[in-house]
Amino acid sequence: MELRQLRYFVEVAQELHYRRAAGRLFVSQPALSQQIKLLEDELGVELFVRSRRAVQRKVELTDAGQVLLKEARQLLQLSQQAIEATRRAGLQQPIRMGVFKTLLRSRIVDVMTLLSERVPQVTVKLVELPSFLAVQQALIDNTIDLGLTILPLQFSGLSAIPFTKSSISVLLPRHHALARLDSLSLAQLQHESWVEIPAPLNPVFESVEWLCRQAGYQRHIAQEVTSLDLLAELVQLGKGVALIPSHFNVSQLAGVVAIPLVNQQNSPYVELELQHVMAYLSSNSSPAIVALGQQMQLGA
Repeated sequence: MELRQLRYFVEVAQELHYRRAAGRLFVSQPALSQQIKLLEDELGVELFVRSRRAVQRKVELTDAGQVLLKEARQLLQLSQQAIEATRRAGLQQPIRMGVFKTLLRSRIVDVMTLLSERVPQVTVKLVELPSFLAVQQALIDNTIDLGLTILPLQFSGLSAIPFTKSSISVLLPRHHALARLDSLSLAQLQHESWVEIPAPLNPVFESVEWLCRQAGYQRHIAQEVTSLDLLAELVQLGKGVALIPSHFNVSQLAGVVAIPLVNQQNSPYVELELQHVMAYLSSNSSPAIVALGQQMQLGA
């Protein structure tokens, strides 16, 4: 006897109508009838008065069916209680959440706040990793449960919940000749020195290099750093220009300005768009991850 068969039986017994019960269960009527027949064969009794259904097209419980209905309802209730208790126990386990070094601290705080709102019963333990790709690898290696990373996902076994998208801006010293413009293209930056985050840590590095070659030049990278904060400070000191995510707040930095980077159509470069996601193993059945996924999808 399977719990599924008991659920099917209870639905038919409550509806007293096979077609309506099949619709509520999202199964075909023949499949429902087959499962009821298998249940009757296993128990060795008829649960519904067969003659009434065959002749009068009515569904009516037999005495044995009445007994099973009472017991089945109790069993299904106990089953649901067991599932909920197990999930609550799983939610007490902390989620190991991977973040990468160049991810803005404000973005991490935003996600932590979101998690507190959506799944307040879950404890989150942060794990810092060197790059957005290292976050995805850590998920595959099962050393973290959830990871803040950037599309595209490099492994087919991962799923993702989008949480923010941003374009790219140019960071310039405030006294720079281009600093008063409303927008800039890569072509206008061909004579500049650059402060840059290197390729392994930078999801758009190769795309920027390609777009600059399309604009007719090779960038001169004067300095490489591994954090956006240090990158901004070097621009502030006049060591070069840099590209930053549009959501990077520079209002607290004296001496620099952020100007939107646009293409020839005066639109943000699609090639440089950053889609941040919360990624997890598709096969992860952790109650906390399942609950988070459900809450995030509802709030999307």
